[in-house]
Amino acid sequence: MSPDRNASVIRYFPAVVLLLTAAVASAQAPPAGEWKVFQEFNFVTGSWSGPVESGGRVGGRVVSFGLEVDGATLGYRATTYYPARDNQPEARSEEIAKIVYDGAKGKYVALVVFSTKAWGIYDAEVRPDGSIRFTAREIANLEAGLRSRWTLSRKADGTVLEELDVAPPGKDFSPYLSATLTKK
Repeated sequence: MSPDRNASVIRYFPAVVLLLTAAVASAQAPPAGEWKVFQEFNFVTGSWSGPVESGGRVGGRVVSFGLEVDGATLGYRATTYYPARDNQPEARSEEIAKIVYDGAKGKYVALVVFSTKAWGIYDAEVRPDGSIRFTAREIANLEAGLRSRWTLSRKADGTVLEELDVAPPGKDFSPYLSATLTKK
């Protein structure tokens, strides 16, 4: 090789090494994926079941979450069964929800309808720990001013903790329903 050519190779060698290093690094660590609507809910999609407690009454709960309307909504359906016990008759309750993403406001919103004919519009907050908390300023067809809070939390063992809290006007939230759900 000529001396001029050797000088060119030596001069450009660090740049070539840098480019190759960057190419290898990017191949090893792909860039983070783009955010997609409902990705925060990945931990709850599917079918779940488990024990439920509400006001001292213990029963079973079946829950499902799934994308609907070509991914424009996340549907939720839950059924709770309480066996007859201690002079209380067998009971069943249901809830359905349609969760949507309000792109203009950058937040999730849910319409939740209960089998008792009560319903509420909930604003969602994706919390730093990954849990999702929905809060309704008021629940229709119940005592005026009654508020509700619905929380979904991923537990270390892979189960999901579902909690529903209520707050009468002027009072703090208190537990109404708590279920520990296992994926089916």
